[in-house]
Amino acid sequence: MKRMKRLSMLLIVLMLFVATACSKNESTGKDNEGNKDEEKNVEIKFWTISLSPTFDDYINGLIDQFEGENPGVTVVWEDIPYDTVEQKTLTAAASGQLADVMNLNTDYLKKLAAVGAVLDLTEKAADVKDDFFEGVWEAGNLGDKTYALPWYLSTGGLLYNKELLEKAGIDHPPASEEEAWEMSEILYDKLGVYGNTPIDIHLFLPQNGIPLVSEDLKSAAINTPEAVEVFKTFKERFDKGLIPKEILLAQAKPNEWYAQEKMAWWGTGPQLYRQVKDLSPEVYEKSDAAPAIVGSSGFRHVSIMNIAVSAKSKAPDEAVKFAKFVTNAESQLAFSKIVAILPSVKEAAADEFFTQGENSDDPAEKGKFYAAKQLDIAKDMFAPVENISEINKAVNEEFHKVLLEDKDPQKAIEDAEAKINELLKTK
Repeated sequence: MKRMKRLSMLLIVLMLFVATACSKNESTGKDNEGNKDEEKNVEIKFWTISLSPTFDDYINGLIDQFEGENPGVTVVWEDIPYDTVEQKTLTAAASGQLADVMNLNTDYLKKLAAVGAVLDLTEKAADVKDDFFEGVWEAGNLGDKTYALPWYLSTGGLLYNKELLEKAGIDHPPASEEEAWEMSEILYDKLGVYGNTPIDIHLFLPQNGIPLVSEDLKSAAINTPEAVEVFKTFKERFDKGLIPKEILLAQAKPNEWYAQEKMAWWGTGPQLYRQVKDLSPEVYEKSDAAPAIVGSSGFRHVSIMNIAVSAKSKAPDEAVKFAKFVTNAESQLAFSKIVAILPSVKEAAADEFFTQGENSDDPAEKGKFYAAKQLDIAKDMFAPVENISEINKAVNEEFHKVLLEDKDPQKAIEDAEAKINELLKTK
C-alpha cells in the first residue's frame, strides 16, 4: 500500500509538469578525454523531486554506473519533497547554491531560466536534440534558448466503458472533440450518464488553435472571436446539463464517477487506469483503452519533468554529461519499466515494452501503447513564459464565471486578456 501511495505521488508530480537526452557514446561513458577522466576529482550535486525512497535502487544504480564510467567524478544525490521544492530551488537560486544537476518541472524551470539560474544548453545539448521528440524538446525552451533536457513524461489517453456506449447505440469511442460532444448528448439523453467532463479550459484552447499568449510572448492572444465562441458553446453545453457541476467544482472525483458508471469515459493518463480496477473490478472488466482525443491543432499536451544544470556549477562539463546520462534511452527505458511513465527519447518509446500492448486485453497496457504512440504529436501546450501557471489560472477563473455565474463570454475573454497582459508585464 505504501508503494502505491509513493507511485501516486510520482504521478501527481508528473501532471505538474524539458529538453534533451544522451547519444550512445555518452550513454556508455566513452569519449575522447580518456586519461583526463582518471585525473579528475570532481563532485556534483543532484536534486530530484519525491523519488526517494521508492526509487532509491534505480537512482543509486544510475549514479554507480555513471561514476564507474567516469573515474574521479562523484555524484551526491538529494531528494526533495514536492511540497518544498519550489521554495528550496528559488531560495538556492537567489544565494547561488543550486545543485549542479536538477530535476525540475517545466514551471519551475522557466522561473529559474528567467533569472539566469540555469545553464543555457542550446549548444551544449545540440548533439542530443534529435534523440528527443520534437514537441517535448521545445518545452525546455525560454525564448530561443534551451535550458533543460526532457526526462520523464505523462500524457493522456481514453478509458471508456464499452457496455455503456453499446447501451446508448454507440459502437466506438470518440475520436474527435466534435464526435465526443455528440456522443455526450446521446449518453446523457438516453442513460443519464456523462461523456466529456471538462474542468478547465486552458489546455482546450491551445489544443484547438487558440493560443493564450502571442507568438512573440509579449501580449495576450486570447481575445478572438474563436475564443468567445468556445466560451459560448461550453456555456450552452453546461446549461443543457452535459457538464456536471460537481466535477467542475472539484466536488467529485472523475475516477470515482467513472467507477460508479456515472461517466462513459475518462480522459487521463493510462498510469491511472488501474485506480478504476481498485475501485470497481467489474467496471474495469467492461472497459477498454483508446487514443486521447486530439484537438484541431493536431497536438496533444504532455506533462514533462526535466533535467537542468545550474548556471553556477563549478563542474559544468561533468554536470551536462550526467544530465545527458540520466536522460539517455537506456536510462529512461529502465525507469519506465519500474514505474508507469513515458520516456522523452524516441528510441526508448519504440521499445517492445511499449509496443507489445497494442492488442492487450488490459486497458492499462493498451493505454500505455497508445500513449507512447502519440508522443509524435505530444507537445507542451503552455506558452514558454515563466508565469504561465498564473495565466492559466486567470483563464480558467473567467471560464468558470461564464458557466457558473452567467458572465458574458465576451466580457470574460476581455478580462482574461487584461489579466494576461498584466502578468506578462510583471514577469
